Amino acid sequence: MRDLSGSEFFFLVQKTLFFNEPILIYMKSVLQAESHYLEAIAGIECIKGNSSDLEQIKKSLKPFPWEFQCHDFDGVGDFFVAKDISGVQHISWIYFHNHRNRLLALQEGEAEIKFCLTLPAWRGRGIYPRIIQMIVNYLNCKGMQRVFMCVHRDNLASIRGIEKAGFSRVGDIRLRKILGVQVSPRFDTSRVL
Repeated sequence: MRDLSGSEFFFLVQKTLFFNEPILIYMKSVLQAESHYLEAIAGIECIKGNSSDLEQIKKSLKPFPWEFQCHDFDGVGDFFVAKDISGVQHISWIYFHNHRNRLLALQEGEAEIKFCLTLPAWRGRGIYPRIIQMIVNYLNCKGMQRVFMCVHRDNLASIRGIEKAGFSRVGDIRLRKILGVQVSPRFDTSRVL
């Protein structure tokens, strides 16, 4: 903090107190989605996760990323992981219309894939779009109609993965928070035809 100029310090305080970021919204119709053949990724297994996967990552990774704790924060239970012999390398969570902490006002029959994280050693290997496609296939079997994803406009790697998985951009919002409290309205997915 001692090395910050006055303007840098002010910017840091402002960024901490007031959050105003551009978010892109993507969608895929699950009903029209074909069940894709998902090519295997050497040395990695992609599966629906369970509590033992979360326990394993909690024991092996310090610090423990918050993306692995959505079951505690938001009460969600459905997630997919990618694992190698050393453990979990990726996680993606599924939120339904009755879960909190969303940017979207989901309707019945809709889901959102969010809080996805690939650990640095496995980035760029195609895990993210593969997991997304697996989740879409899973949601198709559960009778869901549409699935959404939100991503920061500047997160180009995630945008490529989302688009590679067959999602189309359907809107955008500005996520605004003051003192950590979201003040921007949720995007109403019923507006998307």
